[in-house]
Amino acid sequence: MYLIEAIVDMFRPKKYPSRLYDPLNAPEEEVDECTEHIFMPVDSTGETLACLNCGLVVDKDETN
Repeated sequence: MYLIEAIVDMFRPKKYPSRLYDPLNAPEEEVDECTEHIFMPVDSTGETLACLNCGLVVDKDETN
């Protein structure tokens, strides 16, 4: 039975063409610039902060 299904599938047109994602030929997406940094602590010490909007990581001393 499987052999018959395999032969029929070879001749039946495919409903959906196979689309392979190629990251090297992917169009570049526009990067939204972070207009306002909102920093939250990354760890329990609070020495390292990360922006909620863009993910920018800075030390606590650099934000003041």
